[in-house]
Amino acid sequence: MKNNFINIYYLLSIAWAFCILFATLSSSASLSGFNLLDIFQYDKPIHATLFGIQAWLLIKARTKSSHKNFLQIVLFSCLISTGYGVLTEILQGIFVLLGRSFDVMDMVADAIGCAVVYFWFRFKNKPFAQ
Repeated sequence: MKNNFINIYYLLSIAWAFCILFATLSSSASLSGFNLLDIFQYDKPIHATLFGIQAWLLIKARTKSSHKNFLQIVLFSCLISTGYGVLTEILQGIFVLLGRSFDVMDMVADAIGCAVVYFWFRFKNKPFAQ
């Protein structure tokens, strides 16, 4: 039964990464038709939330499949998620024709979301229930 959870959380993490990639590389004009986006006035909290969730999913997947030190898993997962945020910004800079652009502050927001998750688990310091 434990192996099923491993696959589910890894699959959720990968699926979430593709959702982030789609959202960050889609033309801003193609996303403007969604009324749901009108709720969010600022994109930085959205970036922090997206990448914080990515870090959380990776932590959840790794703690179910690894017997390594819990805080090492948390740090590694948050660093990987932050790196993914940097990668998406670089890709936005490369694919300027899609109406996107490179933004250092988006990378900062991505890192802040991951840092919040890191410190949450650092101070909580309790692995998920096995």
